[in-house]
Amino acid sequence: MPPLDVLMVWHAFILNPRCFLEDCYRVGKIDFWRAGLPWSVIDSLIDNGFDYNLPITAINNFQTSTNLSVENLDFPDSLPVNCPICSNLVPILITNSRDSTGYADSKFSKTCPNGTCQAVINIDTLSRAKFLQALDRLTSPAGTPLPGTILDKDGKPNPEIMLPDKSWMFPNQFCIFLQSSLRTCGSNPPTADLNDIKVEMNRSLENRKFLKSGIVPYRHLDRDGKISFRRMMSRFWSNPSPFSIHLVGAVIRQGTFVEKMAEIDWLHSPAIVDTIEAAVKKFERFMDMIKNHPGRCVVPTLNVDLVWHTLMGNPSIYWKYSLALTGKFVGHDDKIDEAKLGEAFKWTCEKYEKLYREPYSECMPPLSDPSVLHNLADMTRHLLVLRSYPLPLPIHDETLLLLKAPPNTRRSRSKHAHIRPLSSPSPRQAPEGAAESLLPGSDL
Repeated sequence: MPPLDVLMVWHAFILNPRCFLEDCYRVGKIDFWRAGLPWSVIDSLIDNGFDYNLPITAINNFQTSTNLSVENLDFPDSLPVNCPICSNLVPILITNSRDSTGYADSKFSKTCPNGTCQAVINIDTLSRAKFLQALDRLTSPAGTPLPGTILDKDGKPNPEIMLPDKSWMFPNQFCIFLQSSLRTCGSNPPTADLNDIKVEMNRSLENRKFLKSGIVPYRHLDRDGKISFRRMMSRFWSNPSPFSIHLVGAVIRQGTFVEKMAEIDWLHSPAIVDTIEAAVKKFERFMDMIKNHPGRCVVPTLNVDLVWHTLMGNPSIYWKYSLALTGKFVGHDDKIDEAKLGEAFKWTCEKYEKLYREPYSECMPPLSDPSVLHNLADMTRHLLVLRSYPLPLPIHDETLLLLKAPPNTRRSRSKHAHIRPLSSPSPRQAPEGAAESLLPGSDL
């Protein structure tokens, strides 16, 4: 078992099921994907004080295999980073309090100390280097496809889409043909970044003569080809890590969800069994709505999302469940912008209440729970908060959530949804629509 911080990152990664599957598939780690989170082992390592205690064998195994301490406070002050131009290892401070230019800082930047290089090392130049490394693997004898091009639109690694004449493979064909110019583009090599590659791609994609020449099959620039292209670019944008998603952001977003769970405190409710059984039933209905309304963004409440997270902790079981019910590997998006999330949540509430004659946004334990009754004195103060919410949800449902939460607690909806609009923005990381200018027209 890994240390707690590694477990936290693993958990956040596994809650992005399509990206987790894609990365494991590309690097031949399907057995790791199948294994999932070992809940029973994790449970056995948590004591009555909720401390996570690794056995000495696990500590020794981790330290031997990684040359790192299990204590993150023992992590070095700097880490070696390969220069994106000369590939020399450059030590970079994790954080630099003087000017905030450390690796984990908002203004991360470093100049390569190699006198003949002097390249700028930052998120954008490292993201370009990541793309070029993926391009090298694509053009190698192994022919490893670019990230974002392995799964079809239903989230499945369909062997047919790997054939050269399939539209989903268009980004790979296109980049193979342009590999020389993609490697050398940029007017100033020391500062060349991923945007220079995007500009070079746009130049060719806007050249109708080039597209109609037959060098790259123009007919494959269809809806699926466009989606695949944007998805491929999103895997690199502001993401120099080896993974398909920026795991720092994923961990932070998951931390917000965990904080909400701690505030609601279902774990200490005497009605916990009934609460979870109701949540499971609601989750099954939620998945039915996804199945029956494939073109809609269905937004879970916090209790539905809790069940969803638990199921995704075992990817192979979630895979079978999702495909059997909906015919696709349902994704779990936590980067939808607030306006679209609010609109989708409103639709989800209305549709659910119409189908099942029950309020959708209710996600607290029954009022007979003493822990809830204890907070009834605060009801009036919290009800005032409801006036500021734009969505017309039943007031008693919102009250159930707010009884246990501080006044600034948000709605009972989760920030996750099963469909991610390609144009949705996300902090510090370009969304799948960030490469929108690459291709004309709308994808979804």
